[in-house]
Amino acid sequence: MSSTESQPGASVDADTAPYPHPIFVGGSARAGTHAMGRLIAADPRYHLVDVEARFHCATGGLTDLLEGKGSVEDFLRRCRQQWYRRGLQNHVGLQKVIGEDEFEAALAPFPADFEADPWAACRKLTHALLDPGAEREGKPAWAEVSGSNIRSAPTLLRLFPNARFVHMVRDGRAVTAAILRKRDMTDDVERAFGHWETRVKRSDEALRTLPEGHALTVFLDDLTAHDRDNTFNRLASFLELDDPEPMRTYFDAKISSERAHVGKWRERISPADARWVDRRYRRLVRELRRDGVDWVPEPEPQDSAVERIAERAGEPVAKLAEKARELRSR
Repeated sequence: MSSTESQPGASVDADTAPYPHPIFVGGSARAGTHAMGRLIAADPRYHLVDVEARFHCATGGLTDLLEGKGSVEDFLRRCRQQWYRRGLQNHVGLQKVIGEDEFEAALAPFPADFEADPWAACRKLTHALLDPGAEREGKPAWAEVSGSNIRSAPTLLRLFPNARFVHMVRDGRAVTAAILRKRDMTDDVERAFGHWETRVKRSDEALRTLPEGHALTVFLDDLTAHDRDNTFNRLASFLELDDPEPMRTYFDAKISSERAHVGKWRERISPADARWVDRRYRRLVRELRRDGVDWVPEPEPQDSAVERIAERAGEPVAKLAEKARELRSR
């Protein structure tokens, strides 16, 4: 560990840090971005920003400004009205990481700074809003988990050349089921699946432009169940950890298939919604494969007979499939 890392409250310039900094975790909603953020924060180097900051990567945010979209005035309005307080009861947002006076003090010089040097101004504002949390925790670097981080990765990498991106991926059917169960999102199955589809296509477009070594794609089911050790080791290597043991201890204790509901998506939504999303997912995966998207999880082989029996019996397909396999083996 470097001397800078060991000093409580010390922060390291993101451009000169001798390790990846900052870490941006992204992907679709309900794909494990927050779980990944907590895992990374188990390492003594990284602080987890306590909330999805969004101001840097969302529509109308810093990356849009740097790409010539929108205006500084609109960005400041969104900061105050959309990103500082949000949620069902306005209980989340940037207010979780910085006080209102400090927030306004950070925003005040931004218009003039942006006019003088847009890239330096955006870098300065990001540090002003997100560094204090890491400094209070005595950590030299931070990780942030806004879902749009991957979509905005090419511009974020130019803004922070030492950044790394962890791209979280989950079966689109499981994402849809999880979105439908979350009360502040949507109860429309087509809209829920559409979120996943849109995020996948935008992420693929961004990932194709990143230099090799700056992004790591992690399949949630591999991390939690199917390929735990190899996936953990890939992550530790990607983050260039000197000692992966603190993160490994957290991983063994907190990251599990049960918490991720691996393989349970059918049981979490209605049979009619399950049939619709399964058909749509299988068709879309074929389309994505033809377009060269090879990181979307492949659906399990379809057993049409079991599907038909399940529809009539109203029993979860996974249970009936297991019964069918037992009968075949006799």
